[in-house]
Amino acid sequence: MNQNYYPFSAIIGQEAMKKALLLNVVNPKIGGVLINGEKGTAKSTAVRALSPLIDKKIVEMPLSISEDRLVGSIDMEKTLEGGSVYFEEGVLKKADQNILYVDEVNLLQDYIIDILLDVSANGMNRIEREGVSFSHQSDFILVGTMNREEGELRPHFLDRFGLYVNIQGEKDPRVRVEILKNRHAYEENRQVFCQSFRDQETKFKGLISEAKERMKQIIVTEENLQKIISLCLQANVMGHRADLVMEQTAKAIAALNGRIEINDQDIEEAAFFALMHRQKERSPQQQEEENTDSQEPEEEPEQRENQPELEDDDAPSEEENPHPEQDEEKQSEKDDNNKEQPKPGKPQTENFEIGQDFKLKDFGHRSDRRVRRGQGKRTNSRSASKSGRYIFTTMQRKNNDLALDATIRAAAPFQGQRKSNGMAINIREEDIREKVRQKKIANLLVFVVDASGSMGANQRMVETKGAIMSLLKDAYVKRDKICLVAFRGEEAQVLLPPTRSVERGYKLLENMEIGGKTPLNAGLTKGIQVIKSELKKAPELMPMMIVITDGKGNVSLADDKKPKAELFEIGEKIREFKQINTMVIDIEKQGMMRFGIAKELAGMMNSEYRAMDELNSDKILTMVESIRGTA
Repeated sequence: MNQNYYPFSAIIGQEAMKKALLLNVVNPKIGGVLINGEKGTAKSTAVRALSPLIDKKIVEMPLSISEDRLVGSIDMEKTLEGGSVYFEEGVLKKADQNILYVDEVNLLQDYIIDILLDVSANGMNRIEREGVSFSHQSDFILVGTMNREEGELRPHFLDRFGLYVNIQGEKDPRVRVEILKNRHAYEENRQVFCQSFRDQETKFKGLISEAKERMKQIIVTEENLQKIISLCLQANVMGHRADLVMEQTAKAIAALNGRIEINDQDIEEAAFFALMHRQKERSPQQQEEENTDSQEPEEEPEQRENQPELEDDDAPSEEENPHPEQDEEKQSEKDDNNKEQPKPGKPQTENFEIGQDFKLKDFGHRSDRRVRRGQGKRTNSRSASKSGRYIFTTMQRKNNDLALDATIRAAAPFQGQRKSNGMAINIREEDIREKVRQKKIANLLVFVVDASGSMGANQRMVETKGAIMSLLKDAYVKRDKICLVAFRGEEAQVLLPPTRSVERGYKLLENMEIGGKTPLNAGLTKGIQVIKSELKKAPELMPMMIVITDGKGNVSLADDKKPKAELFEIGEKIREFKQINTMVIDIEKQGMMRFGIAKELAGMMNSEYRAMDELNSDKILTMVESIRGTA
């Protein structure tokens, strides 16, 4: 036994985690496991402890890994010495037929995740370098560990893990004492400690070996398949990967339990491992039964805290209004909305469902020549690092990203006049060419939405929510961030912080209420604050603020300023903010009493302006595409 590894059988508790690891060893077709848990819960220890029990290597992938180190690269020394291209294998080559382990997998760079997704999907690693193509098999068991408090995992990548386990530290004091004693004994004399668990480790080896042999005899019946499909449908999962994973997991569970037939208990246990990270949060039954560890309990207190503030802000404003004529129209709209108000003096709020989402067309900033760092999948931009697609070469020396093919071509015509000096080719300084790379950069879409009482007319908020939800779904694919700022009452609030989480976005949009006054000035200010904050974190972002309003704000930020005058001052400041694109969607009703303030605001901000009598989500998308396409 390798004394450097803590014995697998010495790990106390965490039975679900250990079971999930063993299942993948018995049946690699399951597709790996993602282990989420607190710090210090033996996640990494358990993965590394597998090594002495199996005939596979544990190949660890560091967070700081480069693309060349992951997929492989050209061995420059051998290439120049031998006159032909030599490939140096990467981590994906070493991981073939082994276990690829990624600690803190949720902190991986996006472009590394994209590579892992591609390779895990087809089991082949394809390398394109210097005009030369090379491919090799890379079929591995992907094991990841993470702590959700440090960041979420992309939904598409999350689905690639066959199984998911959520673990916590032991709560029983007696068990915690036993864990401490074992750890002290291990650190005091590792060899003696490991020897004390030799018999248990031998049993695990035999159990795994027997289960692998038993796997060959297991037959899945029609009844088994019906049970699997039934559980997947109940969990409201997307796609069919869950069905396939559950079948393979149930087979492995039966094999570990010494049987060649699958029973209902095996399938239900498989569902516990395979469906937890795939079920959609919209399913009420699943939320009630299995969603106790989700984000919902954390977000509900925030919503309860925010609601009383909004209600206080929605007090009647007859004595405060500086523009009686505008306020008469606004008060009329409020009166229409408040016809069923049961208690005078109490503000009314309404909650509208999310409208039908739709398929998005491609949109985004046009490509430019600015060199940027960062990741995304929306807009092409020059890369400041060695990551990205190699598009052409340059003689300028900036980042030592050697373009070998162009360098050799530049040196080739002069080889007759140069001494070889024992090299296959003599390359000089003036021959060196560097790569110019291109990659995609994420965008930031900030929706500033009027949530005052007037938004309840003609299903405006329903359509608005549908458009935002559609863009949110597209955002996680394109690696964009989408933010939702709503203004009503006396203030603006960031209901949906910059995110790519479809589930969280849906939950917050679904609970967004409307009613009260229209603090448009606060909404614009809050939107700009969000954009500035995000640009500090990621200067490469391409932000766009989309304002959905009728322009008739009636709440100013400063007591000594009128709302409209202050609004235009804010608009001038936004116009001077050159890093963003803006668009105003005017939802004011057509008619004789049309004020046209939203149009004036768009002119002040130098924004794209669109007026619409009926707020339609498809039209919003067309407008966004138009402004982004001409930016």
